[in-house]
Amino acid sequence: MPERTARRGGHIVDLDDRSSYRQLDPGGMLDFAISFPAQVAEAAEIGSRFRPPPKPRGLRQVVLAGMGGSAVGGDFLARLCDSRAAVPVVVCRSYDLPAFVGPQTLFIASSYSGNTEETLAATSAALRRGARIICISTGGKLRDFARRHASKKGVRLLSIPQTEPKMPPRAALGYSFITLVCALDTMDVYAGAKRQVRETTALLRRQRDELGPAAPTRRNRAKQLAESLYGKIPWVQGTVGLMSAAAYRWRCQFNENSKMLAYSGEYPELNHNEVVGWEGAERLAGRPEVVVLRRPQDHWRNRARVNITTKRLIEPKAPVHLVEAEGRSPLAQLMSVVYLGDFTSLYLAFLNGVDPASIDSINVLKKQLANLRRPRE
Repeated sequence: MPERTARRGGHIVDLDDRSSYRQLDPGGMLDFAISFPAQVAEAAEIGSRFRPPPKPRGLRQVVLAGMGGSAVGGDFLARLCDSRAAVPVVVCRSYDLPAFVGPQTLFIASSYSGNTEETLAATSAALRRGARIICISTGGKLRDFARRHASKKGVRLLSIPQTEPKMPPRAALGYSFITLVCALDTMDVYAGAKRQVRETTALLRRQRDELGPAAPTRRNRAKQLAESLYGKIPWVQGTVGLMSAAAYRWRCQFNENSKMLAYSGEYPELNHNEVVGWEGAERLAGRPEVVVLRRPQDHWRNRARVNITTKRLIEPKAPVHLVEAEGRSPLAQLMSVVYLGDFTSLYLAFLNGVDPASIDSINVLKKQLANLRRPRE
């Protein structure tokens, strides 16, 4: 296995020797990944015990408000519900709500910290419009909001645990997503979730052994991908639906964990725009490398599009890695791909010589925004 020189301190990082990169992970991000199957199992129990608010009569839509790692569960839920739920799921990443939110809306406010300002603003607006509200949080202002309005029959708090050491929202996907899936099962919005969670948990436990730090590079797909993507620009493409949502998660994990620019796209849409851009790939300052996420149930024309696009149009310009989702159920397939991406992004962080937990740029932005005063209108 070729050794890589990390960019912090000039020391050597060997992915098969955890001691060579342990000091790069003071926040324990790799341990969070290793314990993710247990987190999913615990989250399923929390969600199954949840007492939801009464479902709105004539429910028309589910709206999830969140940002960053707290919103990605909404992306996944929306794609899972496309073929199973009778109502659409819409993700709101904004201070402002869609105009259709009202008494026939189930509104979910997701903020791991409970202090995400965009989510708090949207939740207050949802309350004024009479929506039924579920607040998912470990604490903060969102928990206070839910408790303050607990006497109203349409507001409930879905409390998720705060770990020690503190877990970043992107590492808490089980708590923010699986709890929600199981809670919506109790409301008959996403029926059958509990059966899918059982398969998912078993699959994740197997993957943990295959992708974790103890598994050597020669048979560890995540380590192999990290080594191949080292020094490159990751370009993640997913087939429409679940794999598109997973591709966006990969991109965000490369951004936050690996401290790398990354891009994501979706089949078949990218065949109507992005594919032409590959004609000029040699002019890029960095070297792109493509990861394609797909599942066996993809429309046969989309599978053909992936094959033609990668073999004829991309591979002459950049290496391509094909990732096939594992498992039977949609939830298991989704999480199998997500888990591979999470480990890959962490190994890339270590090869890059960076702390995967740090988010210095986001903290600078928050500090600057905190000092701003609202302009007079």
